[in-house]
Amino acid sequence: MNSLYAKAWYSKALALLNLKNQIGSEENFERALKAFDDVLKVNPDDSIAWQYRGNILRYLDRPEEALQAYDKALYFDPDNIPARYQKGLTFGYLNMPEKALEAFEGVLKRDEQHAGALYYSGLALRQLSRNEEALEAFTRAAELNPENFKAWYYLGLTLSALGRNEESLEAYGKTLMLEPSHSGAWEGEAKAYLALGRRREALRACEKALELEPASAAAWEIQGRVLEGMGRKEEALSAFEKSLIIEPNNAKNRLERGKLLGRLGRCREALGAFESALELDNSLIEAKIGKGKALLALGRYKESLNAFEKTLEIDPSNPEGWEGAGNCLLALGRLYEALQAYKKALSSGAESSGIFSGLGEVYYKLEKYSSALANFEKALKLEPENLFAWNGKGNALCKLGKYREALEAYETLLELDYESLPARYNRGVALSLLKRKEKSSEEILESQLQKAFKKYLELSGEFPEREIGSENWKYRGFVFAELGEYNEALKAFDNATNPENPFPQIWKGVTLICLKKYDEALKTLENAEEAIYAASQIEKSTNNDENKALRVLNLPGTKSRLVILKIAKGLALDSLGRYEDALNAFESARKLAEDEKIACCEEGLVFAHCGEWEKALRVFDKILTLDPQNTQASVMKAFALIRLQKFEKAVAVLEKIIIDDTSSDLPACLLGFACFKLEDFERALESYRKATIANPKNFHARNGLAELYFRLGNSRGALKELEASISEAPENAFSRNLKGRVELEEQAYEEALESFRRALALDTDNRRLLLWDAYARYMYAEAFLEENSARFRYMLLAAAGKLEKGAIWQRPEDNELKAYAFYFLGLFYYRAHYYQKAVERLEECLRLEAPAEVKKCASLLLKNIQTGPLKPAWWEWWLNAKTNSLLKKMSFGLISLFIAGLLLSHPAASTLPIISWLASYVNYIFSLKGYISWPIYSIEYIIFILFLVSILLLPGLRQGRPEEPEFETLTPPPPNLDIPESILEEFGERLEKNLFSPEPMEESVRKLGNI
Repeated sequence: MNSLYAKAWYSKALALLNLKNQIGSEENFERALKAFDDVLKVNPDDSIAWQYRGNILRYLDRPEEALQAYDKALYFDPDNIPARYQKGLTFGYLNMPEKALEAFEGVLKRDEQHAGALYYSGLALRQLSRNEEALEAFTRAAELNPENFKAWYYLGLTLSALGRNEESLEAYGKTLMLEPSHSGAWEGEAKAYLALGRRREALRACEKALELEPASAAAWEIQGRVLEGMGRKEEALSAFEKSLIIEPNNAKNRLERGKLLGRLGRCREALGAFESALELDNSLIEAKIGKGKALLALGRYKESLNAFEKTLEIDPSNPEGWEGAGNCLLALGRLYEALQAYKKALSSGAESSGIFSGLGEVYYKLEKYSSALANFEKALKLEPENLFAWNGKGNALCKLGKYREALEAYETLLELDYESLPARYNRGVALSLLKRKEKSSEEILESQLQKAFKKYLELSGEFPEREIGSENWKYRGFVFAELGEYNEALKAFDNATNPENPFPQIWKGVTLICLKKYDEALKTLENAEEAIYAASQIEKSTNNDENKALRVLNLPGTKSRLVILKIAKGLALDSLGRYEDALNAFESARKLAEDEKIACCEEGLVFAHCGEWEKALRVFDKILTLDPQNTQASVMKAFALIRLQKFEKAVAVLEKIIIDDTSSDLPACLLGFACFKLEDFERALESYRKATIANPKNFHARNGLAELYFRLGNSRGALKELEASISEAPENAFSRNLKGRVELEEQAYEEALESFRRALALDTDNRRLLLWDAYARYMYAEAFLEENSARFRYMLLAAAGKLEKGAIWQRPEDNELKAYAFYFLGLFYYRAHYYQKAVERLEECLRLEAPAEVKKCASLLLKNIQTGPLKPAWWEWWLNAKTNSLLKKMSFGLISLFIAGLLLSHPAASTLPIISWLASYVNYIFSLKGYISWPIYSIEYIIFILFLVSILLLPGLRQGRPEEPEFETLTPPPPNLDIPESILEEFGERLEKNLFSPEPMEESVRKLGNI
């Protein structure tokens, strides 16, 4: 009876509890407990009573006492399944899954079909992470009770935990069929869909879960993950923030928010999120790693390194910690330490794209380009969209000379990130290097190069100047230099220079060399050198360990830049005529680089400028011994051989170059010149044509071809080539001079005059051009003007005036040109009837050591003037004589005076009013000597006067010449078709420009701090 009474109170309490009447149910549970206590006083071995007492104590939240009651029940009846089952539930309530599982296993031994025990043992097993066993339990529970939606729900969770997401979706589907408003099942579906990459379905499931349970922090977290996976990062961030509003102390959600902020590039906020997560849970290694990455992305490398080192103190084998430390050490330039860190990361069993990217960058900076390439490729296998690795791969390929493959890498990078500055810049660099290698595609590559670099300038120029940064200024300088805009490059390198980075000063110096500002360039380069060595001393002084002190030459990249600096100094000194200093600079560069090939071409250039062609030849031979494929050295060797008049050897060298490199125009041009000198006109013609085909802009080859055509009588062909040459190089005087000569040959005198005028304007000091200009004027006057006209004489005298100014040459080697000048002056004065001046100039011509043909023509012309009807007048013989001048003048005076006296003594003279006084005076003088009678001796007087007059006129009597003399007229000496000096200048300019050899842009190490 007491037992029934107690059970009644127990049933009433359960009913009130189900009605959510907590107070009423507790009162009734207390009464039921008292009643069961009374029962147990009477019958202490009543197992059922102890079971009910345990149930009541559970409901009254007194689990420890409940367990004691269940133990009593089981003591008296070990087969009491409900007591054992309730004992398991109580252990579960106390979060003691192992003991709960033991209890449920006891139930299942006695009743294998006990659905409740199977279900709760599944929960215990799941809590113990024994998911395979939990899966079996939930599966049997669901089979025994298909209506138990909770069994289906936990079956789905367990399948998800085991990665069997497709099956878990079926379980969640069963749950939702039984309980459509089960928000947990919707959440589970969302997680499973997300794991399967079915983001749209995941998002729909998540939205349904949030519709049912808007306050579910877990659902907001899942939605955040789904939206992030869909690329909707801002919405994802909003979802995580809503999750944190609901659960502000959820450290993991703060961690996820930090990661998302990092991916959005909001690294400062990400850093704050990671720090707040660590405040809530300092054991979160992932948050510490995230903090380190955020600091790295913010460029706070030392703080970042400190964060990673603290992580490694806690977990020495953490691969992300070693990777992050490696990234920081790389950014700080501590390359060997970075290398060790990355290797430790790999030895920890992790193979991430970031680790291989960092390793690739370390090897790249250490100039081990093959190893760098291998690591970048490993990084891309693991993460095909790794922007840092794509850029690094392209850079390594560039350094290995694989420019086409490098271009492909940069183009892939542009597909992934259209506005990537490194990709834009490096694509231009690869095209520039490829253009030097593939001459046949030069025009196409130049167009692509221009486009790539201009796009880079456009994108990098969108930032305010103060925000561009020294590195980007440096690369902008390289771009401007590559585009030939050296003044802009100079400004960029100025902006790039700062006390911490003296290297841009080197490029500034090279730019000044390209601008021909050699003094300023030399000063800049010397300042750069001082700054680099000063920086190395600072590094040494701040390092406590002398054995580890960094020397400037051991700093990665410093040695190669110092080599460039010294070569640039040498070129500047060479241009300033300081040849000995230039050679010392090149020798210093070789020693520094420990490479005998370094600066040899530049040294050869110095010897060429000194005119020491034998030494230049030895230098180029040395280069070819070390590097037989060096085309540039082979070309310059041929140049030196031509200068030494060793044309046959030059031909042998050049023919070998042309066999190996059919696309180069300069060797073919030089070969044409050498064959021309050997009078092998057919081969010369073929070579010049090859040069013009290889490079239609090579005006040297066109000039050579034109000279050859002119020599062979093909004036039209010569003019055609000269017009093409002038269009390419309007300031080339040789082309215009040759054009004028061809036009004279074709009797196009006006056009010839214009050609010579322009040639002289371009080369005012060229005396040969002056002769040709004067000769063209003479020919024009002969052809178009009347011989005795004023215009004819004016044109000849104007030409003579120019030649007079140009004839004042003092050097002995100018004798030939002076002789020609005096000859033409004599000719022009002769044709203008200035005979005396003509004789003087011809005599000066004959006194010089002149060519025989000039002396012969001058002698003939002088003889003609002196002996022909063009001899000086009779009075000039008496008054302007160069021999016996005084005697002739006295004789002329006496004879003239005697004739005048006889005539004045005539009686008629006394009647003339003007001379009557003089006649009377003469008669007076004659009267003192004797009487003169004109009437008596008039005939004798007249005969005597005529005799005296004939004596005066006798020098003027000469043989008449009925027509002008015929004699050969010389033409001025043609300008020598010599190997153009401008080729040497172009060679020097190429060496100067090659110093730039633009560096590929490295991606910022900050990008390795990808959160």
